[in-house]
Amino acid sequence: MGRRDPDVVSATMRQVRARDTGPELSLRRALWRRGLRYRLYDRRLPGNPDIVFRGSRVAVFVDGDFWHGNQWRQRGHKSLEEQFSGRSNADYWVKKIHRNMIRDGDATHRLEYDGWCVVRIWESELKRDLNECIQRVEQAVREGVV
Repeated sequence: MGRRDPDVVSATMRQVRARDTGPELSLRRALWRRGLRYRLYDRRLPGNPDIVFRGSRVAVFVDGDFWHGNQWRQRGHKSLEEQFSGRSNADYWVKKIHRNMIRDGDATHRLEYDGWCVVRIWESELKRDLNECIQRVEQAVREGVV
């Protein structure tokens, strides 16, 4: 694999959205069609959840596989470290993604400690089976369980 131009990589990375991603929008539209009303990105809550159902105390995160540490599984690697092995910047990416995973776990723990139900959905889960993801969220909202 040849080395990519750093300017091209930087331009590509600047295009990555932190909110209103395609998978997130598809979930939101489907939930809205089901009659579920929510708030977005409540900054008062740990982790700034993507979708918030305040009344039922449900926080939903739509996690991108690459940024939140699931892509190595999707690609059939044994670990995150293996996904980046042989790259000159492997340490940077492994550390960055590990920090994201720790931050995600901390936000989940803090929310659950405060009595919130946390639903985390991988981008790949949404692409594979949107209806199952909708059902998980709807069940949490309507029944208070995941």
